[in-house]
Amino acid sequence: MRLKGKVAVITGGAGGMGRATACLFAREGARVVVGDVDEAAGAGLADEPGEILFQRCDVSREGDIAALIATAEDSFGRLDTIFNNAGIEQPVTPTQDVSEALFDRVTGINLKGTFFGMKHALPALLRAGGGTIVNNSSVSAFANVGGNVSYAASKGAVMSMTRVVAIEYARRNIRCNAINPGVIDTPMNQRNKAIAEDPEAVEARWSEITPMGRMGTGDEIAEAVLFLASGASSFVTGVGLLVDGGRVAT
Repeated sequence: MRLKGKVAVITGGAGGMGRATACLFAREGARVVVGDVDEAAGAGLADEPGEILFQRCDVSREGDIAALIATAEDSFGRLDTIFNNAGIEQPVTPTQDVSEALFDRVTGINLKGTFFGMKHALPALLRAGGGTIVNNSSVSAFANVGGNVSYAASKGAVMSMTRVVAIEYARRNIRCNAINPGVIDTPMNQRNKAIAEDPEAVEARWSEITPMGRMGTGDEIAEAVLFLASGASSFVTGVGLLVDGGRVAT
């Protein structure tokens, strides 16, 4: 019960890495508030073990994030940790062909949504006497294969914001870190594979660029988030934890 008595907010928690993390946090004793635009998948969280509340939340809308944090405090009296996980991919596109609308959509969710999550979580964490923030960045902040300029830009910026907040709040008992997943078996990557001209070649390429030779799982990401959210990482702040099967080490 590594999060017994804690209250957590997770954005993008209805599926993939977010759902795996929400379920793990609940099993570890946390009371969890999940925000997501996928209401059908979110409703299914009620069948999972532990205490999980779902609320529709579009992280690109500041008011939705503020309401999500308010639900955590109103329902459970405090906030101890937030996992800013919600994000979308950019379809593989040459940089010269990326439209302003596509760039704005990707950065509006991945970057601005993370900013809104931190902005509104910080006062709640301070009211609780401190806590933790975990942001979902990406291996794309460190290594890349091209064709995803808006996604890489958003995830690199998430790492920069993580460091800013870590320094700013280090003496106020708030730790801020990021995880940097490699190729993970999530709905996002399955969508990328499905729209490719040669889906099997895409999966082979993912294995090729990952020294461990396979995709990671949502459960493996959830364990990394739990480490950064819990007291097990009590002297860790401002880091980007690579969970990438060794990709950046090559």
